[in-house]
Amino acid sequence: MKKRILYIAPDHYDFYKVILKGFEDFTDYTVVMVLSNGYPYHYKNSGERCLNFFLKWCFNTNIKKIHSQKVILQKINEYPTYDIVYVNRPDMLSPKVLSLVTKKAKHSIVHYWDSFAKIKGQKETMPFFDVHYSFDKNDCDQYGLHFTTNFYFTETLPSGPKYDVLFLGTYDHRFTQIKHIIQLLSSSGKNAKALLFSKNKSIRKKHATADILFLDKIIPFPEIVTYSGNTQIILDIHHPDQSGLSFRPFEAIGLKKKLITTNPDIKTYDFYDPNNIFIWTDTTFSIPDSFFATPYTEIPIAIRQKYTLESWVHSILTIK
Repeated sequence: MKKRILYIAPDHYDFYKVILKGFEDFTDYTVVMVLSNGYPYHYKNSGERCLNFFLKWCFNTNIKKIHSQKVILQKINEYPTYDIVYVNRPDMLSPKVLSLVTKKAKHSIVHYWDSFAKIKGQKETMPFFDVHYSFDKNDCDQYGLHFTTNFYFTETLPSGPKYDVLFLGTYDHRFTQIKHIIQLLSSSGKNAKALLFSKNKSIRKKHATADILFLDKIIPFPEIVTYSGNTQIILDIHHPDQSGLSFRPFEAIGLKKKLITTNPDIKTYDFYDPNNIFIWTDTTFSIPDSFFATPYTEIPIAIRQKYTLESWVHSILTIK
């Protein structure tokens, strides 16, 4: 009988689709996919909408959430058992669901894609799982998690990049630093751009410039590489409450792009090469012209292969 893996993750800008394709392409498991942030529910009428408002206000009960959990449980119960359950963002599941899925699986794996400091409620889910992964080194050291990095999933190399330097992300507390770096690069003659998303129209109106552009919607995760592939150098601004590397450094590996990053921890990784990676610090005011002028230095094949989606899948599903 073919082995089964239960994959539970939120639908955050199609990120789950990349992992799902990896499980389907690089394993012989039958993959059962469940979205933890629910399934759409449409009110039957205006009366039910009013009822839900009343229930939420008075009893902290939400018809939409009840419906969502019902669908999740139905999908999980399609099979009596699973060989592996792999969960991303377990904090989005109730203890009841977590208990059910981990009891139905021979092995349970949880992956914390963000640090415990950044997302509350993750640490409390640890007792439900057999194996715990994180890309945040501090959390791994403090809580005994297995360290794993992010990965790249494409090697498409468009010709003639549009930008010298590009940052792609959301408007948040990093904005001042992003703006500072982009302006310094632009003033030195570089075609540097930041593409940011914010729902707040006043923020977009206030901060939009020729070099700071705002997007109408968040770019789905599988499409981000089309933007990263259209620049000579990728700009990575790390979150101060995370010690691990974001996806940008790994996109740079896959696309063979140079990287400017504010994360000094990148020096500890085996792919670090100062010819390819410039670390921006609080005392940085310019980047040597040689960094832009010299060609990309090829990374050894064995190191490149280590950070592919295929290698990541095999590693993450190895029971430790």
